[in-house]
Amino acid sequence: MMNFKLTFVFFISCLFALTYSLQAQNKYGNNAQAGKTLQIGTSHVYYETYGNKDKQALVLIHGNSGHIGAMALQIDFFKKNYFVVVADNRTHGKSGDTDKLTYHLMAADYIAILDDLKISDAFVLGQSDGGIIGLIMAMDYPDRVSKLVSAVPNITTGKDVIAEWELEMGKHYRKLIDSMIMVKDKSRDWKKEKVHMDLMKNEPNIPFSDLMKIQCPVLVMTSDDDIIRPRHILEIYENIPKAQLFVMPGATHFMIRDEHELFNMMVDRFLSNPFKRPKSKQVLMELIGIKE
Repeated sequence: MMNFKLTFVFFISCLFALTYSLQAQNKYGNNAQAGKTLQIGTSHVYYETYGNKDKQALVLIHGNSGHIGAMALQIDFFKKNYFVVVADNRTHGKSGDTDKLTYHLMAADYIAILDDLKISDAFVLGQSDGGIIGLIMAMDYPDRVSKLVSAVPNITTGKDVIAEWELEMGKHYRKLIDSMIMVKDKSRDWKKEKVHMDLMKNEPNIPFSDLMKIQCPVLVMTSDDDIIRPRHILEIYENIPKAQLFVMPGATHFMIRDEHELFNMMVDRFLSNPFKRPKSKQVLMELIGIKE
């Protein structure tokens, strides 16, 4: 067990070192010409915009412990044909802190950004925690989201929803965070990381019935070996009135990066075309010449 814990701590340290290294190298998230800090209450949110403002607005929302740079491959792809709006989620990147972080708070932040830009409604693409935020935006602000891509979201927590190995890793990492806070370690912002980990442990808590409130077309995306269990993704899809489902073969929770070409292509296909949800029964009846 001790060897596992030491290996785990080493793994997490390397992972965060790589994340911050990539962030430092990335122009996105560090672009003063494209960036703005928006004051919201006693805190603030940092966001950047790319592309022509006269084009359709597309909001990109990163996952837990991420930052604007995590969406670099999507910014590069979509800024040609969309007005891309991308932010550091509250308590992430250059955005400010809060006493208690919630998905509803972050959803409200993105609405404030749209207000600041005088954008009445937008397309939204969110990954992981970003997918959760996107769902809440579509539920709570239905007139502000005209199309939504929610990649690997979850609407509740626990072993029926999250892969067991991820829950186990999370448990050990929370212990590591607590121990680092106790000894006043300054190598990282452990208190902020505790906020992020507590968010994933305690939220979201969205009833499936609330998904029925979503009025816009939604593309629900997942991979065939994801952190979120496939049956939970399928239930989310089945409870959204106008939804499509895409399962990326040979991919993981990080398909937004590792399979970005196919990911971006499928997102663009959904955003560019009118929403359709054909019925197999209807197509079959037409093929054999039977009218209902």
